[in-house]
Amino acid sequence: MAVSAGFLILINLNYAKELTITNEPAVALSTNPTPQFTILQKIQEGIELLKKSPSLEYDALRKQVSLAILNKNTGEIFEHRVWVSENEIKNYKKTGTINLETANNNLGVRVNWWNSFNTDYEIPEHPELVVIANKYPFPSSYIIGLPERSAKQYTDIIYAPYSGGLQSPEIIEAGKKYLENNIEQAFAELDAKRVVSLSDARTPVTDNISRDFISNIILVEHIDPDGFNAANDGGKELSERVLTVIGANQGSAYRYTGSPAGASGLAQFIKSTYDLMVLIKNYNAGMADHVNAIKAMVLFFDSHEKDITGKITRRDIVKSLGITEEMLAATYNGGPSRVASSVNKFGLAWFSGQFRLSTAARILRQETLNYVKKFQAIKDLNLFANISAN
Repeated sequence: MAVSAGFLILINLNYAKELTITNEPAVALSTNPTPQFTILQKIQEGIELLKKSPSLEYDALRKQVSLAILNKNTGEIFEHRVWVSENEIKNYKKTGTINLETANNNLGVRVNWWNSFNTDYEIPEHPELVVIANKYPFPSSYIIGLPERSAKQYTDIIYAPYSGGLQSPEIIEAGKKYLENNIEQAFAELDAKRVVSLSDARTPVTDNISRDFISNIILVEHIDPDGFNAANDGGKELSERVLTVIGANQGSAYRYTGSPAGASGLAQFIKSTYDLMVLIKNYNAGMADHVNAIKAMVLFFDSHEKDITGKITRRDIVKSLGITEEMLAATYNGGPSRVASSVNKFGLAWFSGQFRLSTAARILRQETLNYVKKFQAIKDLNLFANISAN
């Protein structure tokens, strides 16, 4: 995609050994009244605990992971370290098994789903205990450009991993609020710099893209397609999982996340697409900065709206529908050319009509059709009704 004059007015916003934890308390149910604290407060306390704890250890066969565990009955937080086999990690997709080793694993910590720093941990025998943060040895080569990167093979990163124990109304609402605040800031900064639409130099770029659309796309990007296909609630629980990760991690949410296609961060941009934007120069740093990533999303959708409009020859469709959010969602997954070609060939049935066709007769790929279907479902949940309409 060529960088047109509309982009040039943007400012460059350069913005092993076993370790036994001796202070683990005895695990017991409390008979005292429930302490007054929020889970968000405890997550921050857990993160600070892990920041101050010794560095992780690793060797050729296994590596250490440190868990910050909250007793929800007492409010107490303690550290618990485990070892994980590199071979078991490598074969996890085949075996579905990860055995956690520790010198004194009286807690019975279990892996429900292994996902490196975002692993779902559970302690079945002690439901009052929940993992609220973990320190994980992450390959330093994956985080070039981020200030925490170590010169060693691994960098100790700290993250609040998703679990059912964390998924709660408090954390979900915190996720919504975090997205709302960052989207508002991104829109305000674009307006302050007088960034205009590529389609009309008299129109602010933020006039054409709604805030809830950005929020919904972020959720769609982080919802597993197979999980969505198996869901019977329109994707509500899966959306709340994403919001739990965002609410628990705030500015670090999806900081280290990458897809097999090379997309990164909250916005899930690939480097070649991000490099078209005149924003934070370093790709990893730009994706890790959520306000910056949201700006990139707005600019991306604005450029694709112009691109689609120029390529659609069915002016009757443009007049009756305009450029819909579904069309823009399809461009995020499959690019504007296929979307415009679909509209030109199938008219009003540019999306729905292709499900009935053979793969050879379709213009949009099955992945893109599924993506738009997922977007429509998440949009219908109306999770961001409280976000100011644009």
